[in-house]
This record gives sequence, C-alpha cells and structure tokens, in this order.
Amino acid sequence: AFIKFTYESFSAFQLKMLPGRYNSVEDLLAADNLTKCGGALVEKQWVLTAAHCQLKKSEVRVVLGAHQASIAEKEQQIFEVLQYFPNPQFGTSSMENDIMLLKLNSIAKLNKYVQLLSLPDSCEDIKPGTTCKVAGWGVTSSGKPSKYLQETTLKIVGRKSCERKFRNSTKITNNMLCAAGKYKFLRRDACKGDSGGPLICASRYSGIVSFGKGCGRRNMPGVYTRLTKKYIDWIKKIISLHRDP
Repeated sequence: AFIKFTYESFSAFQLKMLPGRYNSVEDLLAADNLTKCGGALVEKQWVLTAAHCQLKKSEVRVVLGAHQASIAEKEQQIFEVLQYFPNPQFGTSSMENDIMLLKLNSIAKLNKYVQLLSLPDSCEDIKPGTTCKVAGWGVTSSGKPSKYLQETTLKIVGRKSCERKFRNSTKITNNMLCAAGKYKFLRRDACKGDSGGPLICASRYSGIVSFGKGCGRRNMPGVYTRLTKKYIDWIKKIISLHRDP
C-alpha cells in the first residue's frame, strides 16, 4: 500500500487516479493533517520510505488504502509508527542511503485496497530511457498538496547526464536513479510531499523518491534511492531482527 507521511519530494501537472489503483502506496500524515511523505507497504507491519522523512512518532500517522488521505474513507487503515529504522549510513548532505523502514503499531489487513508492494527479485540497474511511474499526494502545479493520489510517467536519465543537470554540485552514485518527464513538452516530476514514495519501472519496485531541485523544471531530473542488493539485504535483516514473535 502507498503511504502518506509528510516532508519533501516531487510532483506536478498530473491526472487524478481511480481509488484502488495504487493499493500498496501509503500516506504519512503529520499532526496538522498535511502529507509529509509517501511510502510502500512491503510487509504487513513494515513500510519502506526515505530516511529524510523522519518526524516525531507522536506527530505521525500512517494511512493505508487512501485515495483522499486527508479525509476519512471507509477503505483506509490508520496506524502509528512504533519504530523508525533509518539506514545508519544516511548522509543529509550527500543524500546517499536515503532509505528507512517503519514498523507499524499493528498489522495491516490485506484486501483490494491495501496490498504489499513486493521488493524486486532482481537488482539489475535500470537503463536510461526506461519508462517508470511515480505516485503520491505531493504538491502539484497549483502549489498545494493534492487532495487525491496522483501518478505520473517518467523516464530514467543516465547518471552522468543527471549530474551535469545539477552542475556537478551533487554526486549521483550507483545507489541512485534519476528520472524526468517522459515528454519534454510536459513538465512531470515528483514534488514536496511525495518523498519516500515508490518508483515503479517496468512493473518493478525500483526506487524511492529522494530529492530534486525544485519541481517539474524543464530538463531537471529528480533523484531516487535505487533498490540495490545492498538495500534489499538490509531491509530483510532489519525485518528479521525486529519481527514480533
């Protein structure tokens, strides 16, 4: 399930989605009921998001099965965060290792609105030009967070090209992916409030919304944490060590 949280990410110029289309995306809401981040339900009690999405546990609720996450819907399941597990090597300046697991205070009930998003079996790199999708409740072209879960289509941009777009001020490592709007004449991106949400490439969970320079800027890619074998092994280890008996 896609999650709703609250922090900083990407999104612009998108279409409304039908309820249930992304049943593994969650929304992370702060106490002010604003979306801070997104995420994905990877186990019944575990959500995968971005490490920079940390908030005080008392300020956050996780909404599963949401289409309009800021209002009550009968399909929603709402949880508190029991424990945060940011990657211990996360660097706020480099944004390297921007990945975090959240343990929920109870187990999600899987149904047509709430389902798991499977971790990738293969951790092969994603080739430039590959078509991907990203979804979230982040800021749109109106400058305000979306009321509805949105999606947009992107394509992967090569790391060297991406680094040049950032004028070499940011190191784009093999643990990152870059993606920009599929069509140059349409500005597509993730934005504030989408961070932590999943990047789906060729029907595979491939990355996590991490950072960018503005939203929807022409020829400016967004950057995503790539789900490498290193991260998959770390995820499995954390869940195994902290699973309820």
